[in-house]
Order: sequence, then structure tokens, then C-alpha cells
Amino acid sequence: MKYDPNLLIAPQYFIKDLIDIEQLTTLLEKYSLATGMVTALLDLEGNVLIATNWQDSCTKFHRQNATTCANCLESDTILAGQLAAGDTYNVYRCKNGLVDVATPVKIADQHVANLFTGQFFFETPDIEHFRQRAKNLGFDEEAYIDAIQRVPVYSEEKIKAHFDFLSTLAQTIAEMGANAILMERLNQQVLAYNQSLTNSFADFIEIAPVGVFKMNARNGKFILVNEQFAKLLGVHKDTLTGQDLSPYLTQINQQQLQQQFALLKKTNFFGPFELQLDIDKADSKVVMLHGILTREESGEKTIWTIVQDISEIKEIELNLREAKAKAEYANRAKSDFLANMSHEIRTPMNAIFGTLQTLQMTKSLGSEQILVDQALYSARSLLTIINDILDYSKIEAQKLELEEVPILIEQVVSSICSDLNPVASAKNISLHLKVDKNFEDGWIGDPVRIRQIILNLTSNAVKFTQQGSVTISLKQIKKADTYAVKIEIKDTGIGMDKKGLAALFARFEQADSSTTRQYGGTGLGMAISKNLVDMMNGKISVKSQLGVGSQFSIELPLAKADASQLSASHIIDVKPPNLAGKHILIAEDNEINQSVIECMLKPTKAICHFAADGLIAVNEFKRLQPELILMDIQMPNMDGVQACIQIKSQNKEIPIIALTANVMSEDVEVYKQTGFDQYVGKPIELSELYCVLSTYSHLTAKT
Repeated sequence: MKYDPNLLIAPQYFIKDLIDIEQLTTLLEKYSLATGMVTALLDLEGNVLIATNWQDSCTKFHRQNATTCANCLESDTILAGQLAAGDTYNVYRCKNGLVDVATPVKIADQHVANLFTGQFFFETPDIEHFRQRAKNLGFDEEAYIDAIQRVPVYSEEKIKAHFDFLSTLAQTIAEMGANAILMERLNQQVLAYNQSLTNSFADFIEIAPVGVFKMNARNGKFILVNEQFAKLLGVHKDTLTGQDLSPYLTQINQQQLQQQFALLKKTNFFGPFELQLDIDKADSKVVMLHGILTREESGEKTIWTIVQDISEIKEIELNLREAKAKAEYANRAKSDFLANMSHEIRTPMNAIFGTLQTLQMTKSLGSEQILVDQALYSARSLLTIINDILDYSKIEAQKLELEEVPILIEQVVSSICSDLNPVASAKNISLHLKVDKNFEDGWIGDPVRIRQIILNLTSNAVKFTQQGSVTISLKQIKKADTYAVKIEIKDTGIGMDKKGLAALFARFEQADSSTTRQYGGTGLGMAISKNLVDMMNGKISVKSQLGVGSQFSIELPLAKADASQLSASHIIDVKPPNLAGKHILIAEDNEINQSVIECMLKPTKAICHFAADGLIAVNEFKRLQPELILMDIQMPNMDGVQACIQIKSQNKEIPIIALTANVMSEDVEVYKQTGFDQYVGKPIELSELYCVLSTYSHLTAKT
């Protein structure tokens, strides 16, 4: 072999002459077993002097395939080149997905060899990526994935700490080997030099940032401890020689440690292993132990152990768990508060809302009708704010679910225009609906949430427009094999500047904070609309110019509904169903709501009976045997849920409809499981109530 003179430590020595390859191999093999680290020592000509614990993913797969082997060689070449350029620590992500690390071995400031480790991950591997790779390269898929899953995962900090130790150890052994050769020629001078190296190794142990001790494997007595370990125990290190760990361990911890020592007979190492050390009655430490079994020249077996104090880390973990528990409790408290506030607000709102709806159905003078329409619009606006707060809470908790039912979007938009027309007319602005001639209605989606999106945007457009018009446009677009509904809302209102657009979809914010005082609003509507569009995998965009107006564009990718599905989709008939002669028992503790519900039901010609609580409702059911029951939930003496259970136990066929201000999804689910046949939320929408009641118009009235 031709040697490069730069490889020489002295004119006649090479790296292979300065270390005991067999001894270092044994030590590195044990180190590999203890840590899972791959190691290799190469001279500067690329000759492999030591290689331990190489991963099957490389030896059985990557090194056996022409493509992946080229990646391996490229990794080796690049790392070697970086070392030759003078880099002191090098990390390279091999194109095969694993990480390789290398550092130069220098003796007397001369670069004599390269120490490699690698074949690990910095983060948990993407198994699907490697599974696809196995298919592309023709590997045995399951064997390759098994090999990949056995590749260790280390943080960059831990790798550097491990590698610093290995490189220092390799250099120390090399220097000791050089001393042994020089000893033959320099006698006492070499002995002195060798002693200095021994002292250096001891110094290395002393300055280590973690605790280190060596104990007799036979009796567990300390042979050597470093200053960091003694500091951890709060004693002078000289007092520990000849002692053991038992004074710092409970009986249970002692048994756990003995179980770890038992592993040494099979694997020659133990750990990482967590252990609690009781320093004194008032203090304890949680430590992480890594141990390795070695044999001294005398034949005596010893255990080297690294001790890392993780007490602070464990305390942080505990604090994080406590913080998480507090956050979860706070979130539950918020949900309970919102649900309670919703119920308390909806109960009086039901009386207002119901009264206005019944007044709207009566024939009033023109000026009176306008007042009723405006009041009803305001009531619906207030209800929208309440719903917005609840909806945003659901969205934050990821509990909002979308329906998939047939929907006629033109009908939805028409109903919105009908609701908003009184306000637009009062402001003397026009509200138009333009439907593209190629628009074919009939889709599958969530009608409530789609209406909510369009209503939020359109009501904002009407609110912020003082003159001119608001136009809603409907069209359909096709992309590849998918369809989407495109909805545009254009107004000639106040518009927004760039700053306003940037804050548009933020919760609790408006484009201009001054608009909150002038126009009102919670700032939640736009944020909820954006979240709902995202949940539908759609897109929402806006163009606006201050003082000119705004244009919102929404694209919702929806499936088309067929004719059979559309047959069930129709405009809700707001006319009261004919329930003449049928007895309806209404359980409602609020007297005002009793009057409102009676007015709502009067056009149906049903015979109404009222019960002020659930207990009375059960007794009245036994006496009256009505054809239908409308049941409030929160009532004194007996709530609606318990009343429903008792009534259903007597007659499973009697229809019971929940009328309640508890509208959270989990509440509705409880009603269904309890036995309620249907559910109508408060404030009661008259058209919804009539729609539900119409399904029972076929019931035979009592004679």
C-alpha cells in the first residue's frame, strides 16, 4: 500500500499502529449495544478499521442496490470531503433518508483518521414514504419496513454529545498507543507522557456535565465517582468510594435497579432507566441512568454508569400536565357558561320572537306592518349573534359537524333576500338576486351552514351600504370532474382599505374599529363564515375599495343531487297545518311562553292543554291521553327529560317534541337517546314549528 506522508504521526507511524484495533472494536461494540449507535473508524485512504452495529436497512438493502448504494457512497464522499476541508463536526442527510455524522480524529494537530456514526433519524420516519420506496426499488416491503422501524431516532443535541465522547475516546486511545510506542524508545520520557494522558482522561471524567461513576459489578460498591455525581448527592466525592447507592433508594427503587443490573448479564448494558434518588427527607432527584458492563485487566467486572439529572424536566412535564388540565377545565367551564347564557337569553327571546311572528301573520296597517317586519328582523339579528358565539365555540373545539342533504340554493338565497328586503327598503337601497342562465339547482350540502355564510355576507353588505345596491349572483363552475357553486355578493357600500382587509376574517375584529360604534356587530360573523367555507373545502375571497364598495366571492365544491333526492327538497310551507280536534299537551313553566305558544298554535285549530312542570305533564298525560306532546326541558319539580322517560314507559307511540332553549349538539343528542321524536329550538321559528307539526296532521283526533 502506498502511504501519504500526511498520514504520519511521526515519520514511521500510522493510525493503525497507534491504536489497539481489537480492543477499540470491543469497546465500540459495547458502546453500540448500550446506545444503539453505529460506529466506524476509517483511515484517510478510506480503509475501514472498525465498524460496529450497522443497521440492516443499510447492510441488507441500501448497500445491496445500485441506486441506493450510490447514495451511500455519495454520503461517505461528501462527509470525507468536508472533513478534509477542515470542518470539525459534520452532519449529512443521506439521500436514502438516514443521517450520517463524521468528525476528524486529530493527534498532535494532525488529521489521521475519520470517526463516523450514522444510520439514524433526527425525527420519526414517514413509514409510508419508505414503504413506497421499497416498492419502487423492488425491496421486500415488510422486511425493509421492519429494518427502517429498527433504526434509532436521536435528537441533534444527543448525537453531538455521544459523538464528542466517542471522538475524545478514540483520540485518547490513539495517543495512549503512540505513547506505548514511544515508551520503547524514550523510556522515562514516554512514561511521563503516558501518565499525562491518563490524567487527561481523568480530567475528562471530572469535567463531564453529567454524573459518572464506576462500580464493582460483584458487590455494587463505588470504585470511582466524578465531581458532578457527588454534587448531585450533596456529598464530597471521597466519602463515596467503597459505598453504594442503597442509602439513596427506597426498597422499591432498589428492586428496580437490581432488575436493571440483571440485564447486564444478557446485554452488557442497561438503560435508559428512570430512578428516584432520595437525597434527604426534604429533597429528591429524578435521574436517568445508562450503564455498561466492562472488564478490567485484572479480570474484575465493573459497571460504568452515566447519571443525568432530569428533575427539572420532570417538573416541567408535571407543570405542563397541570396546565393542560386547567385549560381543559377552563374550556369546559366556557362551554357550560355559553350553554347556560344561550338558554337564559333564548327563553325571553322566544316570547319576543313568537309574538312578532304571530303579529306578522295578522293583517295590520302598512306602517304597523313595517314596524313588525323591522322588529322581527332585529330579533333574528340578535338570534344570529347568539348563534355566532355558540358556533365559534364549537368550531374552536372542533365539534361542529356538517350535514349532507339535498339543497336548492336558489331557494336559500331567495329566503335571505326576503328576510333582508324590509331593511334594504327602509334604507332606500335595492337588493337583487341574479341567477346565471346555465345555473342548474340541486346540490348536496348543509343548508343551515350555507345559509349562514350567505346571510352573514349579505346582511353585512346591507348594513354597510347607505346608497346604491346589493347584488347576489349565483352560477356554477366545473373543474375536471367536479362541480362547484359560485356565490358573489357585491355592494356599493363603504368598502375597506388594505388594513381592513387584513383584519377581515379575524375573530372579534371589524375592518375598522370605528364601524363597531357606527354599525354594531360582534366581529364573529366573518370569522365563522371563513371557518365554515374552509370546513366545506371551499374558497372565499374579497375585493374592496374604500368608499366604492366590496365584492365577496365564495366557491363551494358540492356534489350534484339527483331528481329523487330533490323530490324531498322544497320550500317550507309556513301555513299552519290542520290539527282540528287534536289534543296537544304543552309542558312549559314560563307563563309568557305559554301565551305565545298558544297564539302560534291557534291557527292549527288544535285543542291546547298546558302543564307548568314535568310532574304535572305526566299526570295530565294520564288524564287527557293527548295525540301529541310539546315538552320544555328545564322545568321545576321534574324536567322534560324525566317526564319524557316516564310518559314513554306508559306509551311508546305518543309523539313527544322537545321545545327547548338548550341547543348545544350534545344536548340534542341526549334528547334523541331519551326518546324525544323531534326537536324544535327556542326561540321558535314559526315555519319550523308548523313544518314539524304537519308531520302529525294524520293523527286521528279523540272523539
